[in-house]
Amino acid sequence: MRFLFFVLFLFVATTSSFARQSSNYQDYQSKKNVAGFGLTFDHYGDDLEDWQKMYIEYRRITSGGPIIGRLNIGHRFDITDYQGEIDYWPEFNDKWYSYFNIGVSGGDLFPEFRAGAELYRALPNGFESSLGFRYLKFSEDDVIIFTGSVGKYIGNWLLIGRPYFTPQDSGVSSSFTILARRYLGIPDNFVSLLAGFGFSPDERRFLDGQADNRFQKSRYVGVQTNYLILKQFELFGLLKLTWQEFPSTQSFTKITTFEMGGRYRF
Repeated sequence: MRFLFFVLFLFVATTSSFARQSSNYQDYQSKKNVAGFGLTFDHYGDDLEDWQKMYIEYRRITSGGPIIGRLNIGHRFDITDYQGEIDYWPEFNDKWYSYFNIGVSGGDLFPEFRAGAELYRALPNGFESSLGFRYLKFSEDDVIIFTGSVGKYIGNWLLIGRPYFTPQDSGVSSSFTILARRYLGIPDNFVSLLAGFGFSPDERRFLDGQADNRFQKSRYVGVQTNYLILKQFELFGLLKLTWQEFPSTQSFTKITTFEMGGRYRF
């Protein structure tokens, strides 16, 4: 925990100068195309196989909201798998916007099909709320996850709480995540503290899709960063520590996640 707070302090100290360089931000926002990539490495303890993932994406900023096409590539157990996704964030007015997602894969590391939708509402006094679902179809079964969020803007801070509820034949699996984000001058410069507990706090890592794993305990903490440099480039990174229970072990397995990437807006 002390290491995570040290990383947070170091990031704030070294990126505060970027927050003051906002004169070019309007020009940056006027550009409608964004190309990006990300690399993620999940290191598992207890001699379990590590995850290696990457993605490339193209984002088009339209008058109705951003549209994002993404190719995810995963490697684990000597298997390389691909997943294609499309995200759409329609903006209806200054109070309502939404999120839609659809994805397909023909391999074993990702769900065969995934979809999601969420409706967001801006509320008075800096509050925001949402309600939505995620659907994941695996080779042997499918899963529906119900979710929502409550957020609050406080000065340069954004606080968000989000639960997940996954109905199963033997009960309901649940989890909860929290995020505290500090904006550094402009919306694309920020640092976030992340924490969560329960199964599947991360939507995109569904623990191999095995039904027996969906009621195992999990908890995590992390630090996430994003900042704009050189007028058109964004860099981002993530460090996360997860303690995950598995049916095959009698204790928690530590998972260390490293993520880094960039975006170019043109």
